[in-house]
Amino acid sequence: MYRLRFNYDQLLKTVPYKFSIPVLVGKRAERVKEELSLRGEHAEIADLVASAFQEIYDQKIKIKNEDILKLLKPSVK
Repeated sequence: MYRLRFNYDQLLKTVPYKFSIPVLVGKRAERVKEELSLRGEHAEIADLVASAFQEIYDQKIKIKNEDILKLLKPSVK
């Protein structure tokens, strides 16, 4: 079983939308995998996912259209 080195609450400080974190990680890992395959290289999926989480934690990647996500965030009382 793979364990994350980061606490999900810490990641929420960089990306305030909890359901967008897995999508962001998946898309980034997929993009890196495509780039590696173009160069003829290979990496394990777990390594790609860990790298994507690290980039989010380091704030190297961000959500492009964050304004749209703000509109979708419900106001719960």
